[in-house]
Amino acid sequence: MFKKVVFAAAPLAVLGSVAAMGAAHAATTYTDTSVSVAAHTTPVVDEFTGITTASTTGLTPGNSLTLSAAGNALGTLKWTNATAVSGTATATLPVPAAGTTVKVSVTDGKAAASVAVVAAAASTGVNLTLTADTVGLPVAATDNTHATVSFGTVPTGVTQTLGNAPAGVALSGGVLSATTAVPGVYQNVTVTAADAGGATAVETFAILVKAAPPVRPHLYGGHVITVNNNDAEIGWNYGPGVTCALTRTFGYGFTVNGSPHQGFTCFNASHDAPGTDTGYWSGLAAGHGYDIQLIHAGTNRQPLPNAQTGWIYIRTTT
Repeated sequence: MFKKVVFAAAPLAVLGSVAAMGAAHAATTYTDTSVSVAAHTTPVVDEFTGITTASTTGLTPGNSLTLSAAGNALGTLKWTNATAVSGTATATLPVPAAGTTVKVSVTDGKAAASVAVVAAAASTGVNLTLTADTVGLPVAATDNTHATVSFGTVPTGVTQTLGNAPAGVALSGGVLSATTAVPGVYQNVTVTAADAGGATAVETFAILVKAAPPVRPHLYGGHVITVNNNDAEIGWNYGPGVTCALTRTFGYGFTVNGSPHQGFTCFNASHDAPGTDTGYWSGLAAGHGYDIQLIHAGTNRQPLPNAQTGWIYIRTTT
């Protein structure tokens, strides 16, 4: 019974052409790339961690109240509903009358925060309750063995967005990863955390995208299954992503003017175990040795670039 590759000593039509094809010029794609914070950079976190005031009890409406913004905010701060104190992270506003609420916000152009100042009547004047709205963003790790960058668990109500990153780099669930990005170092990538109240925090850093080593097309486990004086069956395993092979047979009756006899075979789900293939050779000469070269190819019967050639030796009986 014959399967997919059948040879005879007499000349046969070549089952697959191995004529050289011109290389097609196409955009290079990178798969299974990884991303990390570039080693020579330290992520810069731009954020507010709170807004406070020194005293909140027994205040007189109209008197000056000083608010202080804490955190790693950068640049000149701009306050809304309060008067900025030049050159500092502080601002002033009048103590609100009892029963009123004033929302004060501050930003440096990227990071932002706000505080609700609620005034309640008290026997000595008014008491204030300050409720700050801030968003935190953990510093991205510079040493990450998982080929991703983590910004921690994203709190409920907070979104994280990616900016100035190359195609193929994505942020999801607080994790920055790369799939098809072109390898290289990319500067000034940003991640911004924001909530519905308008609070934001921004982290700026450089990322290093690396390409995974390409998997070279290969086969392995080549072996002779059966052999007699005229016929042989051989088998082999395919490497990842490859399912076809060009076969070139060197030996008595198969090598004409130095050229081997050629064939073609592919994995067949109805006959082969996953990742395996088997070929049948007939018309061999008794008592001779034959070298079978197997070259990984696509279904178009063309060799795959950089394919690793495999060999199987057959010795027929007399």
